[in-house]
Amino acid sequence: MGFWSGIANTVTGAYNAVTGSALGTILSNIMPWLGPILNVISIISVAITWLRKPDEPDFNVDTTPENRAKGVLVNKTSANAQIPVIYGTRKVGGTIAFMETSGTDNEFLYMIMALAEGEIDDITTIYINDNAVTWSGDLSDGTSRTVNSSDSNYYKDSASLITVIPHYGLDSQTYDTTIGGLDSWTSNHRLRGIAYIALKFTWNQDAFGSIPSVHALVKGRKVYNPNLDGTLTGGSGSHRADTTTTWEYSDNPIYCLLDYLRNTRYGMGIENAAFDSNFADWQTAGDVCDTDVTNYSGGDTIDIMDCHAVVDTNKKCIDNVKDLLSGSRGFLNYSSGEYKITVETTGSASITLTEDNIIGGINVTSKSKNERFNRVICTFVNPDKNYQVDEAQYPPVDDSGEVSADQHANMKTADGGILLEGRYDLSTIANPYQAQEMAEVILRRSRSSLDVTIIADANAVELMVGDIVAITHATPSFSAKEFRVMSSTLNADCTVALQLTEHQDSYYTWATQTEVAEIPDTTLPNPFSVTAPASLTLTDSLVEYSDGVVITKMVIVVGVSTDKFAQYYQVEAKLSTDSDYVIIGKGTQLNYEMLNVIDTKTYNVRVKAINSLGVSSTYTSENRTIVGGSDPPSDVTDFAIEMHGSNQMRLTWTPPTASTDLDIAYYEIRYQNVTTGALWNNSTNLIRITRRKSDNAIVNSRTGAFLIKAIDKTGNESNAETIIYTNIANVFNYTDISTTTESISLLTSAAQMDSTYPLCVKEDASGDTVLALDTITDFDDTVGNFDSPEGNFELGGTDTTSNPTYATANRDGLGYYDFANTISLGAVFDGTVQPTLTLDNEDPYDMFDSGRGMAYFDDAHAPFDGSEPSHAFHKIQIAVSNTSLGDATTYQDISSSATHQFRYAKFRLRLTNDDYKTSSKVTGLSVKLGMEDRTESGADIASGVSVKSVTFANAFYATPSLGIAAQNMATGDYYAISSKSATGFSIAFKNSGASGVDRTFDYVAKGYGLTP
Repeated sequence: MGFWSGIANTVTGAYNAVTGSALGTILSNIMPWLGPILNVISIISVAITWLRKPDEPDFNVDTTPENRAKGVLVNKTSANAQIPVIYGTRKVGGTIAFMETSGTDNEFLYMIMALAEGEIDDITTIYINDNAVTWSGDLSDGTSRTVNSSDSNYYKDSASLITVIPHYGLDSQTYDTTIGGLDSWTSNHRLRGIAYIALKFTWNQDAFGSIPSVHALVKGRKVYNPNLDGTLTGGSGSHRADTTTTWEYSDNPIYCLLDYLRNTRYGMGIENAAFDSNFADWQTAGDVCDTDVTNYSGGDTIDIMDCHAVVDTNKKCIDNVKDLLSGSRGFLNYSSGEYKITVETTGSASITLTEDNIIGGINVTSKSKNERFNRVICTFVNPDKNYQVDEAQYPPVDDSGEVSADQHANMKTADGGILLEGRYDLSTIANPYQAQEMAEVILRRSRSSLDVTIIADANAVELMVGDIVAITHATPSFSAKEFRVMSSTLNADCTVALQLTEHQDSYYTWATQTEVAEIPDTTLPNPFSVTAPASLTLTDSLVEYSDGVVITKMVIVVGVSTDKFAQYYQVEAKLSTDSDYVIIGKGTQLNYEMLNVIDTKTYNVRVKAINSLGVSSTYTSENRTIVGGSDPPSDVTDFAIEMHGSNQMRLTWTPPTASTDLDIAYYEIRYQNVTTGALWNNSTNLIRITRRKSDNAIVNSRTGAFLIKAIDKTGNESNAETIIYTNIANVFNYTDISTTTESISLLTSAAQMDSTYPLCVKEDASGDTVLALDTITDFDDTVGNFDSPEGNFELGGTDTTSNPTYATANRDGLGYYDFANTISLGAVFDGTVQPTLTLDNEDPYDMFDSGRGMAYFDDAHAPFDGSEPSHAFHKIQIAVSNTSLGDATTYQDISSSATHQFRYAKFRLRLTNDDYKTSSKVTGLSVKLGMEDRTESGADIASGVSVKSVTFANAFYATPSLGIAAQNMATGDYYAISSKSATGFSIAFKNSGASGVDRTFDYVAKGYGLTP
């Protein structure tokens, strides 16, 4: 087949020399050669047919379908490259017309990519490095879009990495303001009439390894559809031939061809006068292509023919016309000064030629081997294969569903066992069912049709290429047999030479096709897609350095990524209150540590996998509230008592050794004057041992309960106290002198409060009258209305609105209660005092739903409400004087007992805390005074004959018992003791006649109390 049909051979050379001229220009070029003919007749017919074998390619131009399709997807960089025309919908690359960087370290890349001649209908999808980008909204002309947060490829670190503004190629479009921020892109750079996309990329090594490749799925040119033009006969609608704003998107190949023929910018530039005034034949041909068919049984409805073409404006215009015709089965005729279109389909003859009209004989031939096929393969662009070239063939590869005569093996046998294969490039078709239908039409035409050559009289002058004519002739026994005109040549004698090929409507009946098999794609790893680590597990524990320093570390365990190309991991962390993450570690290992984390604080931790290209996965994240140092120490074990001398005890225990015990700060030892039922909150502070590895303490001996807990550096204490009881009596060798008991009363105790640091006296929930630390502010200091405070009424409100300064800690840290009772002795003595307190503790801020329970929930230890972790402290203090009560002004703490030398003593209760929240609640106060049991003696004392007075070296507090051992006594001798007192005694020895005698004696005085 040639470029032209129906033109004399003398015209061929002229037409072959044409490069991109309009058909009208072609005709003007050949007019001088046709002048003699036109002097006789004014009708001439020129045509381009759809069915043709590939032409000889131009030198240095790769015209293979595969490379042409790949070339459409290539990103090119040029300032003067040709701009393609897109009809229908195609995925395309583009020409980078502008590219520049800006920002710190060239952080931003700006790109202008020209896509096609405008105006296009839409850009539905943009692909960056072959990844379809999910945008913040639908793409539309002149509207800026960023990457949606759901797109893991290009939305990273909570930010979009790409901004795009599509421009659809209107002649009135303005310049792009995103790129316009650069000095080198001004308001003069409008790219009017060119569809393009403006892109701004933000550098991220996880997303971009180099300059990104960009592709767009474009719904192409808006075209004129004469069927939708209400001003034309047969038309109905708003389209107008010369008003582009009325045009719409269409993939009809006839309307796309019409647009190309008429366009003056990139097409043939043919005027409207060169077409039928109503575009009648174009309307008819368009309707044929829009015929609805079902692609396969149970499938979708599709058009019988569509056009999805990327027209190379660098090619000859005539070549582009032929490409557009190839996918529509069209014949483009130029006859009587008009361009007419015919689509090869079913139909009937327009005239009948008989032997009366046929001049000379009739030449009937069957198809030659070069024109007969037993297999036809058509190449097309397949959207399901990334718009690469694919093949459809007839008969199909599996032709078992075809009738026997249509099966390839049988046709090949009928052709003498020779493979007769025809290959056709249908570059405008993008549907496998349409491509297979074309292959079937071509094959059936090649096998079943006869070719006829005749010379007819002037009745055949109006026949155009593509028309159907009926032939009646006796020689071949034709009776109105239908043929299609393939060539028409007007001879000088006004006869018409016709080349005809047999027509059968059955060629064009849409055949039932089999659904195209879905062939799984080969899935290769995407180097820009890395699978995130499977999990992230966080724990924490204490660690001790060789110098004894104890810190908390967070242990981070990474769940391995399933990505085979993940090379290493990067672990990052931050306090929840911070904004920036810091890198904790990088490596192939799965275990990481973060040292010196802060107890009770929450940390955000994340990890990503990174491959050898430096591309990262998304983050796997977890949060951890550090327990470490806030986890309570273990309970103390092996608590025991052993005597240490005559009046002291050694308390011993085994220090806890669990990992949570490394931050033990001290051991709190308390005492309660009971031998059963001791409770931590009812015991009094005795002694604090400040070494974690300490295992003993010396205390004064006394009967009662000793309790111990370990306390860590954050104030957490063992869950349970360890208790030991002792019932050792009189181990002190002391005699109790008196017990002073304070009466705590709502009416009288307030008067005993220290004027500077008073305690409060109140009745607690159980009805006991207690002494406790007061609040810093009073309730009437509350901000706002009386009913507005939230939380504990007594605390002045625990919400920040009503109590902004002390909402979470409104306790005094110090308070005193002065005893109403004092001790006054008759002289200065050594006295030992033993205090006894009856108490409980409270922390109204530490409730399960607002204190540690809220912070740790499952990690908070019972008791939940009001648990007091050794933050409240209580002591009875003593002040002594040898002169008067008024001189007793300096107070000292009394632990379990204390010995002082005094005549006058007074006492006070001292309550403190270290958190401004907690307080001991004291319900009872007493002080017991004891004096040491002692003896005083004398030996070999001569009594003389009168009364002997003996004065003790140190007076007793009370009259002691007295023992006398007399020496050299005679029969009848006796002694008499008189004036026995705490300071001494008198003794007189007498004989039987009651006369004083001088004797020698020893004495022992046993009592208690010691004067200086």
